[in-house]
Amino acid sequence: MLAIIKHNLGVYFMVLACLEFALIGACAKILSEDGLPSIEIMFFRNAIGALFMLYLLRKVTIHKDGGRFFLLLFRGLAGSISLYLFFYNIAHISLGGAFAFQKSSPIFITLIAFFLFKESIGLRGWLGIFIAFAGVLCISQPFDSSLAQVDSKNALLGIASGFFAALALISVRELRNFYPTEYIAFSFIAIGTILPFFSMFIGAFYAPSGADFFIAPFVMPSAKSWIFIGIMGVIGVLYQIHITKSYGVAKKAGIVAGVSYLDVVFSVLIGVVFDGFPSALMLLGIGAIVFGGLILVFRKL
Repeated sequence: MLAIIKHNLGVYFMVLACLEFALIGACAKILSEDGLPSIEIMFFRNAIGALFMLYLLRKVTIHKDGGRFFLLLFRGLAGSISLYLFFYNIAHISLGGAFAFQKSSPIFITLIAFFLFKESIGLRGWLGIFIAFAGVLCISQPFDSSLAQVDSKNALLGIASGFFAALALISVRELRNFYPTEYIAFSFIAIGTILPFFSMFIGAFYAPSGADFFIAPFVMPSAKSWIFIGIMGVIGVLYQIHITKSYGVAKKAGIVAGVSYLDVVFSVLIGVVFDGFPSALMLLGIGAIVFGGLILVFRKL
């Protein structure tokens, strides 16, 4: 067993990261049920992560010249917007559904690369897009609201979460030529801490109900909430360590990216505790998004 793990360390660390990410989602679900706005949950998650990243940056030796500051800022903004919507989804729909929506990002990555960078998609690519998009339709059911597994607002926000995650991931391609991975990650976590702080500050004076995914007042956590905030922070640090190690030691990054879809599986299993067993239509939609995403991940391997 140990020999297998040693030969597949990238996969091993990614499996751990997927489980940890699903557990972060579970903590967020508990905190939302305890009355904390999704914005506040996002703030605490990133604030603890930012402290850890500052510690890591002290040990990073810079071998790159930097530059492209506005692209670095854009990556942080896009990733933060995706997290706003992702944590809102976690609070208002099933855990598996929220994770599945965010995992729709390969659809948008492929399409953006096709239109902006003229990258070829190919038959397998179009097949993956079609299957994953069909999964999104299964969950959202825009043509028959009686069959919809989530309301239209959360469906749109979930799709937007995948889109902004795609923008953030595409920008990393270019940023890797200018910054170490740790600096890119820190820009995202730092912006993801500052933005929700101001969202809560504004929310203390003006908090329209229709924009509760972006503006909400601070709610003082209960003793129970503080415990789960601490647990979420510790798991978040472990997640950051394992996700970084996974890509760092992986022999093939594409294989690791495919394994990353396990977080959807873990979130569905953990989500049974909160949401009960998902419907057949929800499972079909989640499965199609995962399967289509895997086709897009592996199509160039």
